[in-house]
Amino acid sequence: MKKLQEIEKRYKRMKQLFTGFISLVLIAFFCLGFTETYKVNLIRTKGIIIEDENGKDRILIGAPIPHSVDRVRTDTSLVRKYFANDIYPKDPDKYMEWYKKYRHSAFGIVFMNDKGIDVMQLGEKLSDPNVGRRIFLPTGILLNNNKGMEVGGFGTHTFEDGRSGVALGLDDPGNGREAFHAAVLSDGTRALILQDANGKLVLGFGKPNSDLFKNKDSLKFVGIKYFDKKDNLLWEQKINKTE
Repeated sequence: MKKLQEIEKRYKRMKQLFTGFISLVLIAFFCLGFTETYKVNLIRTKGIIIEDENGKDRILIGAPIPHSVDRVRTDTSLVRKYFANDIYPKDPDKYMEWYKKYRHSAFGIVFMNDKGIDVMQLGEKLSDPNVGRRIFLPTGILLNNNKGMEVGGFGTHTFEDGRSGVALGLDDPGNGREAFHAAVLSDGTRALILQDANGKLVLGFGKPNSDLFKNKDSLKFVGIKYFDKKDNLLWEQKINKTE
C-alpha cells in the first residue's frame, strides 16, 4: 500500500513537470513568433507614393516618379487655379498654352505640400520650373516656395553636345528674380553673380567670348562687371587680362 502511494506521488510530480515543460515550450513558441525579425535584402519596385495622415499624396519616388492625382503640376484645372492667374494674369489662357510644353516628370523624389504643389525635387532629369522650359535636364536638388515658384537649387547639367556645368542658385523670395549664383559654366567660366531689379554684378574669370561676362574677344577676363537690367555694361574693374 505504501509503495502504491509513493508511485502515485511520483506520477503526480512527473505530470506536473511535464505540464510545466509543455507550457514553457508553448510560451517560447509564441514569443519567438511575435519577435522574429525578417530581413529583406532587396526591394524592387517601379514607384512609391507616401501619403500623409489625411490620405493625401505627399512624396513621390520613382524613375520616373509615379503619377499622383493630388499633384497640381499634372492637373490642368489646378494649374489654372494656382499658377496661371498669378504667373501671367494678363492672359491666363496663353499661359496654359505654354504650359502644355513643360516637362513635369523627374527621376528621383518629389516632395509636395498639403495642396499638392511641388516644394522640392531631388534626382536627375528634374522638372521644368512653372514659368518656362529649361534648355537642359538638371541633376541635383530644386527648392520651391509654397506657391510652386522655384527659389533655389544646386546641381549639374549636360547639354546634348556633351558640355556640362555646375551651379548653386538662390532666388529672391519676394519677387522670384535670381539673387545669387555661383557657377562653373560649360565653357569654363567661373563666376559669382549678384542680381536685383536694377542689374547684376558679375565677379570671376571669363573665358574668351564668354556670354556671361560679354567679353566678345579672344582674351580672358578677370575682374568685376556691372550690367543694368537691360544687360548694358555700366562699369567694370579688370584685375588681370591675359591671352
